[in-house]
Amino acid sequence: MKKSKVFLLAAVGLLSVGVLTACSSSSKTSGKTYNYVYGSDPATLDYLATNKKNMTTAVSNGVDGLFENDQYGNLKPSVAEDWSVSQDGLTYTYKIRKGLKWYTSDGEEYANVTAKDFVTGLKHAADTNSEAIYLLQNSVKGLNDYLSGANKDFSNVGIKAVDDYTLQYTLSQPEPYWNSKLTYSVTWPVNGDFLKSKGKDFGKSTDPTS
Repeated sequence: MKKSKVFLLAAVGLLSVGVLTACSSSSKTSGKTYNYVYGSDPATLDYLATNKKNMTTAVSNGVDGLFENDQYGNLKPSVAEDWSVSQDGLTYTYKIRKGLKWYTSDGEEYANVTAKDFVTGLKHAADTNSEAIYLLQNSVKGLNDYLSGANKDFSNVGIKAVDDYTLQYTLSQPEPYWNSKLTYSVTWPVNGDFLKSKGKDFGKSTDPTS
């Protein structure tokens, strides 16, 4: 077994639920290093592109989606503060919690977490042909066409940031279990500026090789 230091996203990670409370009383993180013992090194920490267990176990301690499961497997809100569903069951609207931040691995504040980060996240997952994109491709309106190349404009896909803290999904058909899909890392947010700055190196470790 190997003990390895995890540098989430090589520089920036979304605050986990356990750190949100500290954020509300202080602008600085605790400065503690997250360590985890696992059987094999993740090939990547790009949580949007891969769905392998050793990766999601590590990254889930630093990145949150709209929902999560409690210790009993029950669905509960995480980044989502509130949500509503249209009468026809096709449009889901989520209110993002204000005050959530992206931080560097040194604990420096990088940016606010906004609804646009979720749109950027899904586009990155689609563009990298994520291992878990199959969970969404027939659910989110227009996503299957984008993946097949029939539509090359991602703005036609059924996800949009209504404003900084309002995210909206439009589905192809009603799915009463839709919110449960939002616990998977393929639906998590990513900061667009950071993603662009890293390019193909997004999710790669900054640890020097030995």
